[in-house]
Amino acid sequence: MAFSAFSWPFRRRGSGGGAGGGASKSSAAAAEDEELGVTAELLDFLRTLSPDAFKAAALQLQGGSAEAAAGDLTSWQERHAVLVLSKAKELAKIRYDLCPRHMKDKQFWKIYFLLSKSYISPYELRAIQKEKLRRMETENGKSKEVITVEVEMQESKGSRVSQPSEIDLESQA
Repeated sequence: MAFSAFSWPFRRRGSGGGAGGGASKSSAAAAEDEELGVTAELLDFLRTLSPDAFKAAALQLQGGSAEAAAGDLTSWQERHAVLVLSKAKELAKIRYDLCPRHMKDKQFWKIYFLLSKSYISPYELRAIQKEKLRRMETENGKSKEVITVEVEMQESKGSRVSQPSEIDLESQA
């Protein structure tokens, strides 16, 4: 089955793997790796995983855990999954071996995030905090803009009322 037949959003994206770019690309890539929690420690841990570890975890989850019924992955988790698949070929092979014959893609990723939780949770929490701060700044920025517009409207209304025009002065005379 072709990889593109999966409905999961982890299709290979076009890579700009040209010969130019050098240091700026590698430093940006390293920053993204760090932001998404793909560290040397995580990659070392992933080398120790086997398909049997995923199968055993799947059996444990089928025992009635409410976490197994959790929803889709977050945006951060999706970005992490795409990056980790490109960096950890061992994980990509395990996924290829297991999905869809032994488990669904969604289940594979839930198990992956449970198994690697101790390695990636600090990075995921940091991403959640950054997103909350960004939302708060956006909301505060919007409210300031609304207040400014309202004040400007009040000032313009007040200036029209308080300054009589020449026509008004002539009609009063």
